[in-house]
Amino acid sequence: MAFRFDIEKAALAAAFLLFLYMGPGALLGHGISHDYPFGYLASDAFQHQTRAEAIKDAGNFRYEANYISKGFEDAVGRYPPLLYHIAVVFSYASGLEVYDSIYFSVLFFSVITLFLMYFLIRGFSRHVALMSLPLAMLIFSQPPIIGFLWGHWPSILSQCFLILVFWGFSNISLENSYVFISIAMAAIIMTHTSEAVFAALFIVMFFPIALAGKTLKKSDMKNALIALGIALAAAFYYLIIFFNTWAKGQPYHFTVEPVWQGNPGFYIMGFSALLIIMAAGMVFSVLKWRSMHVSLIAGFAMLIAGFLNYIGFSLRSFQVRFFWPIYLSVFLGFGSYALLKLFLKKFNVYYSVSIMVVLSVATFGFVNIPFVPHYSALSGQSIMDPYHWEMLGWIAENTPKSSLAYFFYGDIYDQDALLRNSKRVHYQLRTQEAIDSINQRLVKRNYLSELPGDSGGSISVRTGLFDFKDVTADKPYEYFLGPQDICRFDYLVFDKVSGQPALAQYNLLIASELAKKDFISIAFENEVSIVLKNSKPGEDCIEEGNF
Repeated sequence: MAFRFDIEKAALAAAFLLFLYMGPGALLGHGISHDYPFGYLASDAFQHQTRAEAIKDAGNFRYEANYISKGFEDAVGRYPPLLYHIAVVFSYASGLEVYDSIYFSVLFFSVITLFLMYFLIRGFSRHVALMSLPLAMLIFSQPPIIGFLWGHWPSILSQCFLILVFWGFSNISLENSYVFISIAMAAIIMTHTSEAVFAALFIVMFFPIALAGKTLKKSDMKNALIALGIALAAAFYYLIIFFNTWAKGQPYHFTVEPVWQGNPGFYIMGFSALLIIMAAGMVFSVLKWRSMHVSLIAGFAMLIAGFLNYIGFSLRSFQVRFFWPIYLSVFLGFGSYALLKLFLKKFNVYYSVSIMVVLSVATFGFVNIPFVPHYSALSGQSIMDPYHWEMLGWIAENTPKSSLAYFFYGDIYDQDALLRNSKRVHYQLRTQEAIDSINQRLVKRNYLSELPGDSGGSISVRTGLFDFKDVTADKPYEYFLGPQDICRFDYLVFDKVSGQPALAQYNLLIASELAKKDFISIAFENEVSIVLKNSKPGEDCIEEGNF
């Protein structure tokens, strides 16, 4: 049998390997297993990692761990659960630590979904699909890459399922197509519920266009309604929780937020010179709106979704923009194809692959072309280090579960979710309080402290199937942020090194004063941290005064 070279398959294989190597490969340091959380650059990443860890420890997500829920017991697990369950199951199946399995899952789903979008666009045109693919690499460029580095993982995974919805609707006329659509829609609800709004936006645009183009069948409507019914039934239990926690704690309100405050948001001009070709693709798409393909409808729907920050969707719309390079890639491909067709009467796959290569050279960053956005490698980075990880692991494994821990200043502790890896209820010293105490040359027993934890969507206890109570309302404000007597804690944690030497020296001063008491001893020490054990919590443990 003669060998037949298929240039499209070869191009796809090369693209897949490049995406894996330069995307997930670079973010994970080209390794799947690590000694500590790798590629974590913000608190939200640790928020999701520690929640998945807690679910693995408990064996279920009925309740939130008390060290996550500010010390409250029996707080209902209110976060959409699918990401965490995927991470835990994959951890068991692979033997990876949860901090590796959760990150790998998000990255792998993203790359697979990127190619699902390719095949969706290919249903419209093979040429358009090939020329669209290079733009997707920009999800690993600055600033969209913060979606991975900073821990916007539920939104990213939910958007992967959103693309599966698009693919499902492109095949809605197939028998039993509602199976795939219902799975994808239920997964969206139970991964990051707000993406269900964007799925609804797409569906609202899909049906009128299909109706106008006379391609809509009664069976299509039937399949869509069945899919919706199954999805709502599958997600019903979680939706009860959602509407009694997140929907009440963070209700919609109209606001105009053109800039994502405090974050390096991605904006439409970020596509730079490529936006000219993309705009051409949008114009050609509108001109043929009666026969508009699902991939084009999805592109317009997600373009609109990314601008809903002007009517109150703020964070959620900015998160959609992480995947704009995937959603809007069809416009780059269609714009390139339509413009080239003006000059080329016959268009074959070799032309498409040639344009794909040229665009890949630019977007993959092989050659930096002015005014063309490109991938920028970010590898070998993490705010966690092996020494802090060792210390946190020691606390989690060697202290009673009822222990209270207190963390003095640490350079990385402003990303406070990482402290949840201690798996103990904990307070931490406010940085400004440490600075003020140094300036006043004071050693104190009571320091202004905060109780870190996750109160998003409210910390609620379930009192009935449809009844929930926000338990934080019973506590005074000072419980969460106020003076804390350091002598009441079972364990006190000090960093010995800091980028601000005065703060590290103050830590060591306090530690040395505490160690003068015979009931306080060093329980753990490594190159960067000391953990003191207080055998008599509540006793006078330190002499206040000047230094």
